[in-house]
Amino acid sequence: MNRFLMAILFVIMMPVLIFSAPQEPRVNQKKIDRERIKKQKQFLKEYDQAVRRHNKRQSKATKESMRKTQKQSKKVTPLKH
Repeated sequence: MNRFLMAILFVIMMPVLIFSAPQEPRVNQKKIDRERIKKQKQFLKEYDQAVRRHNKRQSKATKESMRKTQKQSKKVTPLKH
């Protein structure tokens, strides 16, 4: 009788164990994806701040020279198809 109850309990619990197990990797992957997106946003924010700091430190003559070089490079660079 005891073995019979254990067998029935096992048969009842098996689907529950099988179907609950695959959810964990999906949940973990979502958590990993959220963390990755959060880190990317933080990196872009820090990068933008660094670019702004860099541009603020440039003298007026340097800024003009950089603009001139950028315009010239656009004229010289061939178009990509």
